[in-house]
Amino acid sequence: MMTAVSVAIDAVSITLILALAAFGLAIIFGLIGVINLGHGAMLTLGAYFTWATTAAGVPFLLAVVIAALGVGLIGLVLEHLVIRHFYDQPFETLLLTWGFFLISTEVIKIVFGTDFRNVTNPLPLAFHLGPVSVPAYRTAVAGFSLLLIGAAAFVLYRTTLGIKIRALIQNREMASLLGLDIGRTYKLVFATGALVAGLAGALISPMLSVDPYIGNIYLVRSFFVVTVGGLGELLGGTLIGAFFIGGAETIIALVSTQAFAQTIVFALAIVVLRFRPQGILGGR
Repeated sequence: MMTAVSVAIDAVSITLILALAAFGLAIIFGLIGVINLGHGAMLTLGAYFTWATTAAGVPFLLAVVIAALGVGLIGLVLEHLVIRHFYDQPFETLLLTWGFFLISTEVIKIVFGTDFRNVTNPLPLAFHLGPVSVPAYRTAVAGFSLLLIGAAAFVLYRTTLGIKIRALIQNREMASLLGLDIGRTYKLVFATGALVAGLAGALISPMLSVDPYIGNIYLVRSFFVVTVGGLGELLGGTLIGAFFIGGAETIIALVSTQAFAQTIVFALAIVVLRFRPQGILGGR
């Protein structure tokens, strides 16, 4: 019984943390159709900014805010200088964001080196559910992930800004004719996605060793989360996709190795996309 409780807690927390890591990609890829291969680099930058600021004596929460804003600013500059000229050319944006990933990785190596860095866990304690020990910080990040996704869904479905974004998704030409500033809306969405990616990297950094490739761990998984859950389905799609990839992997790993469980989950994701290319919740 305790094993089942422990596995359930692990599956839920991993699902929510993976949803947080994938959410920035879900915003950019799901809402404006840019295949952002720079997502992993944005996560990595968020983690390194957090390490650098905390190492300088900045409190952890303030460091997280600085990291998120810093990556959001980088995303804004990238969109303004490069991406905005190629919104109708998905292959070009794919190559451009991949170039951003390569350049960012090399810059990180030059500035920070290739040694592993560690961000001090701000909540090192754990609480107990019977004999099951639950890390406090991981639980806090999982809870924040759920709140963040819920807040984004509220903005998308209950505010004027959300109506404009959804109108842009459904029919860009008609939205433009009705007076929506397409360029400004795209810029806002891309910068927000970058900011959320930096925020995810900052919050995940105390749970992993920080190195120039930390974002690679989540890049492929994030794409599977977004596509399996359903493009444009920010709330339900991200959570379902994250559970399919992260939660299911945790459960399968009970009876196999971690590598084999990951292989099985990715194979199942490919099967799902073969029969539902739009994702589990996505419309045709």
